Amino acid sequence: MNTPLSPAWIGVGLTDIGRVRKVNQDAFSVDNEHQLWVLADGMGGHAGGEIASQITIEAIPAYFNSQRDNTSSSLIPAATLETLLAQAIESANQRIREQASQNPEIKGMGTTVVALAMARTADHSQAVIAHSGDSRAYVLRNTNLTLWTKDHTLMEERLDLNLITPDQVRTHPLRHVLTKALGIDPQAMPTVQTYELEPTDVLLLCSDGLTKMLTDQEIQTLLLKDAPNLGHMCNRLVETANRLGGEDNTTVVVIGADSGATIVDLPSAIE
Repeated sequence: MNTPLSPAWIGVGLTDIGRVRKVNQDAFSVDNEHQLWVLADGMGGHAGGEIASQITIEAIPAYFNSQRDNTSSSLIPAATLETLLAQAIESANQRIREQASQNPEIKGMGTTVVALAMARTADHSQAVIAHSGDSRAYVLRNTNLTLWTKDHTLMEERLDLNLITPDQVRTHPLRHVLTKALGIDPQAMPTVQTYELEPTDVLLLCSDGLTKMLTDQEIQTLLLKDAPNLGHMCNRLVETANRLGGEDNTTVVVIGADSGATIVDLPSAIE
């Protein structure tokens, strides 16, 4: 007999090229059926970034779901999902490196990634989050936005060593230098963490195109204007980033519990 589960979660996403870049190297995947959401921000010339991010959003769900389908129970523990998600990211990393090795024009291509899988039981849900690079995961709980990931950047390392202040990080010329990304090293070694969820939480995955243009406080204010309409939240975030300059591609995935209160209007294309 199947054990009743807590409500499923549902996500919608939106990506936009922005106002400066000529190509969009961001990509995302929404798999509400399997409770898996992936966002990637590619880098590299000759379409390398586009290829790397596309490989990532395809390879992670493919590996994750193939392995998950081998399990006999619908109640997969968060610890098992942590392992599966890390393995799926390693699979994407290998595919990126293999493709880059076959084409000199895209050698050295890479991508950030942030992926979220949902562990559900009868009475609660847990978010299993894996990331590499500076794409982020946030939770909006009640009226407070909290960052759940820590950027893999040179500046974050300096911040940990008290060599720089948080205010200096935001404007430092090296603030976007990554210390981890897929495609760069033989092993991706993503950071994987599990968080307890509350039924009214709203989760946000985003590329740095959003956080370059908006502070966390500004993101919080914008989300609260449209909660719990997931599509409207996506639109407002991307449109505001563009209005403030749109210096990079901007991609967001917003996720809420499918409990009846969440409104799932799909985001519209940005003009």
